Amino acid sequence: MSDEDGLAQTGYKFSVENIGKGYGSYSIYLDDDTISSNATRLDGDNDSPTGVLLSTRYSGEYIRFGTGENNLYRIVSHENMTGTKITSAIPLKENSSNKIITFGNNVTYSKNNTIGIFLNGDYLTSSTYLTSNQTNMIEDNTTWYLGTVGLAENYKLAKYQDTTSNNLTVTTIAKVGLLRLGEMMSGQSDRYNNNAIYWLLTRYSNSTVRDIDNDGNSSSDLINSYSIKPAMNLKPNVVITGGDGTINSPYTIELSSS
Repeated sequence: MSDEDGLAQTGYKFSVENIGKGYGSYSIYLDDDTISSNATRLDGDNDSPTGVLLSTRYSGEYIRFGTGENNLYRIVSHENMTGTKITSAIPLKENSSNKIITFGNNVTYSKNNTIGIFLNGDYLTSSTYLTSNQTNMIEDNTTWYLGTVGLAENYKLAKYQDTTSNNLTVTTIAKVGLLRLGEMMSGQSDRYNNNAIYWLLTRYSNSTVRDIDNDGNSSSDLINSYSIKPAMNLKPNVVITGGDGTINSPYTIELSSS
């Protein structure tokens, strides 16, 4: 269901305890046909789902996407209910070092500020980060939510002006954007974020933008140069051609003609 409908529901409480020392992947979903017809949309249990739509798979699973040292991405969500939002598994690399860039002259992300020009320009077209086939898998026009989350405020304000889901925040349209505060994987699963501080697109105030520090916490800045984790929505007809979605066997994907 949509975020708006989901936030209006009575929540389900559960806990997951990690008592091991290794990485693990967990798929958590509701298996209840009485909830809605959409409830089965994400409950494909196939461990090797070759030939199925990527939009049926789980947040957190890995995808072989990108080129060279930037060839691993993860599923974030299915926010638009048709395609699949993904982000790079680690901040972008350039000659084995973290690619860093300033955010821009103001706190509003767009295709025309410094980081937006790069993400919707060289990142897409230079062939350093993506192939032309991969660029074609990305939705041309995605809505990015630019809410402000200040000190000790609810992360839901990154998308809404209040926590009852009313009054959508300021938005911008772009092919490629960034994660917003509170989205899945904002805090990186790898310890110390691979020694990177990276930008979000959520504003902290009228003068600073949120970032994720190398300890996994969020702070804010505007002047310094930080790393980048691009985010984008893939088209609804992207299908899985191999892999099982783990870090050792990421999904391989292609754009289906049907």
